[in-house]
Amino acid sequence: MTDEQVKQVVTAYHARLTREGYQPVQIDFDRTTAGFPRSRQLEHVAWMCGEILQALAAGDREKAMRWLGFAQGVLWAQGVYAVNEMREQNRAVRPY
Repeated sequence: MTDEQVKQVVTAYHARLTREGYQPVQIDFDRTTAGFPRSRQLEHVAWMCGEILQALAAGDREKAMRWLGFAQGVLWAQGVYAVNEMREQNRAVRPY
């Protein structure tokens, strides 16, 4: 993925989460999040989307890609997107 593709995918994720009512909230990772409700996990992904864009802007592509992978894992685990959908999103530049 190019940086532009990452930006487009992350922006689409943030837009979808916002449309569905999830506002960006950073989770405190000093404790386990296994018991956090779906909404709390998706709020954290919405927050991560902004951080991913900031990492790209700062030239930290490695961090952006790690965070994108984590965010996509949560989106899959919470049933927002299927793995095949995200694979296609990672391949093409288009709105989701």
